[in-house]
Amino acid sequence: MNISDRQRRRGRPDVLQRHFHGPIKFAGSPWQWWLADDVRSHEAAQRMDQYLRGSEDDRITTLRERKGRSIFRLKAEQGDLFAKEIALPSLRKRLGALLGVQNRLFGHDHGSAEVDNTLTLNERTGQGLEVLCLGELLRGGIPDRQLLIQPWLEGWINLGEAFDTADSHQRRSLLQRLEDLLRDFHHARICHLDINTGNLMVSTQDAQAPLRAIDCARMTTGVTQPAISTALQIGKMLRELYGRDEADFPTLYAKARAMQYRIAGETGVNEATDALLALSLRYRLSKNLSRRKLVTAATVNIDGPWLEQNVRASKKNADVPAIAWEHNHPVLPDDVPLYSSQ
Repeated sequence: MNISDRQRRRGRPDVLQRHFHGPIKFAGSPWQWWLADDVRSHEAAQRMDQYLRGSEDDRITTLRERKGRSIFRLKAEQGDLFAKEIALPSLRKRLGALLGVQNRLFGHDHGSAEVDNTLTLNERTGQGLEVLCLGELLRGGIPDRQLLIQPWLEGWINLGEAFDTADSHQRRSLLQRLEDLLRDFHHARICHLDINTGNLMVSTQDAQAPLRAIDCARMTTGVTQPAISTALQIGKMLRELYGRDEADFPTLYAKARAMQYRIAGETGVNEATDALLALSLRYRLSKNLSRRKLVTAATVNIDGPWLEQNVRASKKNADVPAIAWEHNHPVLPDDVPLYSSQ
């Protein structure tokens, strides 16, 4: 099934026109579907459409329902598929999905955003996933629910599970693959903004396979400050993998700076990245610091102690020891190496 230029111009929003053809509707269904050039897409959309209208299908399993999102697994001869249904509870998000707009007003985590981000990530780095189709249930001509279908990652587990059960050699391999992924993000000017050990997938069948990033709805693909973005993502991932024990902080900070240097180069290690590495290693930042603003700003001026006051306002950070600062740099023991490949 080839997508013609005419078919690309028929629908909305622009993100769907660029990647799919449609919309198409199945007889008697209130859903409409946008389909990729893949023989699996039409069958998957039709089966899911029937299931959403109440038809029984023992090849479709509901895996999870939480916070307005439902996750399904579709068994198919050509390989199982993953489906995610996304509710759009507010008018602004519904309009964002309609227009394919990602911003503070219209939201960042609707289905149209996730499709665009996922495919852009895969195009730029090869470490994302395909999207076979996107379904939409319209109300008043505006999407009320969206559902995307992707290939199922058979034989893959998340990075947290892989790291917990890995020996020291396997952990070094996982860290190297994590660094490779963050390097690709850095050069592609991408910041995941929801990166965590559950959103990075590891192959259990190929120890050399690159990591895959999933759940890309909040991602920004227009980073203007790649060194800042890289520091934030390094710090968070090392904190999630190793915890935030105060006794381990100097070692993790050295490891984080070494990784930052290898990815961003000498100019990518500076006062701002030092401060953000320290903050993201120690604190959960998402509720008290707009990482999106930091990585997309024209210029940045990072004041580590001031930012720390803001993030310590969160109850999740209140019991964590404060950072010892001197001239906006974390103070560390003299014997901690500046860079380390360990």
